[in-house]
Amino acid sequence: MFCCLFCHQCFKCSLSCLPELCQCFNIDVKHPRIFTGPEDALFGFSVLQHEADGEKSMLVGAPWDGPPNNRKGDVYKCSVGREKNSSCNKVNLGETALQNVSKNLRNSHLGMTLTPTSPDGFLACAPLWSQECGTSIRCSTYMDIVIVLDGSNSIYPWYEVQNFLSNILSKFHISSDQMQVGILQYGEVAIHEWSLKDYQTTQEVVEAAKNISRQEGRETRTAYAIETACTEAFSPERGAREGATKVMIVVTDGESHDGDELEGALEKCKERNITRYAIAVLGHYIRRQQDPETFIKEIKFIASDPDDKYFFNVTDEAALNDIVDALGDRIFTLEGTLGYNESSFHMEMSQIGFSTHTLDDGILFGMVGAYDWDGGVLKEGTNGRIVPSREAFESEFPLELKNHAAYLGYTVTSVVTGDWKRVYVAGAPRFKHKGKVILFELSDEGDVNIVQALNGEQIGSYFGSEVCGLDIDQDDITDVLLVAAPMYLGSGNKEHGSITFISIIMQTFLFGYALAPTPDLNHDGFTDLLVGAPLEDEHRGAIYVYHGDGIYVIHNYKQVCPFLQLQVYWCISVLRLIPASLLITADSCIISFPLPAVFWPKLECSIGFGWR
Repeated sequence: MFCCLFCHQCFKCSLSCLPELCQCFNIDVKHPRIFTGPEDALFGFSVLQHEADGEKSMLVGAPWDGPPNNRKGDVYKCSVGREKNSSCNKVNLGETALQNVSKNLRNSHLGMTLTPTSPDGFLACAPLWSQECGTSIRCSTYMDIVIVLDGSNSIYPWYEVQNFLSNILSKFHISSDQMQVGILQYGEVAIHEWSLKDYQTTQEVVEAAKNISRQEGRETRTAYAIETACTEAFSPERGAREGATKVMIVVTDGESHDGDELEGALEKCKERNITRYAIAVLGHYIRRQQDPETFIKEIKFIASDPDDKYFFNVTDEAALNDIVDALGDRIFTLEGTLGYNESSFHMEMSQIGFSTHTLDDGILFGMVGAYDWDGGVLKEGTNGRIVPSREAFESEFPLELKNHAAYLGYTVTSVVTGDWKRVYVAGAPRFKHKGKVILFELSDEGDVNIVQALNGEQIGSYFGSEVCGLDIDQDDITDVLLVAAPMYLGSGNKEHGSITFISIIMQTFLFGYALAPTPDLNHDGFTDLLVGAPLEDEHRGAIYVYHGDGIYVIHNYKQVCPFLQLQVYWCISVLRLIPASLLITADSCIISFPLPAVFWPKLECSIGFGWR
């Protein structure tokens, strides 16, 4: 069971006590207050201290909240008071904020990320929300599809062809800014059943398909039909759109009577960049016990290369419905797939909101799944949405490594330089398996200027999975950027973890799984630092406290907060798949891991940690 823990501390050192006799600590861990949450909802995956209308509370993400077949996720609000019996109540965000987003909220995992916004709002993300796969999704381009359908005498029963049309068309998301579909039926002549521009919803084209009757005819003029589709069906007059991916699906059950004209017709398709799927229906040959080899060879010639991707054959008309899913999936991947070893996806798997960072003029989002999991960032601000292209980061993320899943955007933040410039920071912990962090500027046009790049040194260390900027002297200029490598192997080949600028070798405890600046804990006028070590002390976990010292951080820790009596993996916050995060505000601190907790000294500083 996941819980929230509250602790209090009183500092009782008098001004006259000798320094060597004064033993006040930064955080009290002896008086916990426990909050329970849903056992299987990952209660505590993320945590945020919140204040609205004078009421202080702790928001706790539970992204697996819901029945086993639909983990929509939600957020819980926990009262933060001195009373011992504080409680947590579900906010039911999924029933209110998301009701107009999409009908498909299944397993969207709302609450994976929580971020404060001003003055009293907060941002809750559901990065696993998606449009339904198995149907078309809006991708980086859009499609015009023309089905070239053989309606000659030999193809029957016709209702099986109608069923195939209804099933494949129902998988397309038809709209003016996504997919358009036209159908051309042929035998001896070619007839446009409807054009690309005629229908604007999936329901309309499915209903129209039910009313198509077989044209009949004694000849199968496939070359003529293909040329008509290329020159007429894909014309602007019939609704073809500039920039749309052009796809032709040819369905026929016999050799063409104008086969000598096929090469010329296909050449016109190639000139217009039309991708061709070809389906050979073998029912006529099987019923007559004829050899279909020549027919199959012709249909493979019609299909684009390679045959294993663009050619289909089925035993009869009824079997057309057996290839609906495979045909649909191959068509949908066209939106991102250009060929072998090229990009398969752009934003389809982006997981926008996997990490977030609040800015003065908007919010910076990490997109670990964008561009085939190379990752990326997105800024939603006062000047609109800015999405840098993959090529914008090419100087540090070469395109030849684009299928290696760098996870850029795993964590994001920003720093302020001495000349008051805001510089964005993004981690890519899987870059070349060693990790990388980039500091960059981002223009309103999406242009990226990479200011600095920091590279990990050890394979598997996950360098860049957490980043943290510290303004130690509290002058609003960032003094130190810390980069965690929590899987760093130290002595004995144990995952000690390390932090750039602060590197400590200890027992196996994933040092640096969580980083957070905290308000001045010891009241010396400088910002301090908290570091999570979730596997320390036989996996019980601990928090390390470091004090700021003017413009840097004192390398020796000032306090270790062990949690000997509590649940394992204290301080971990879900490796992102479970990386820990810590959130600090001016008057309280929150920690979230499998065991969310709040620490709260009498000096009115507090510390918060949170699952991400």
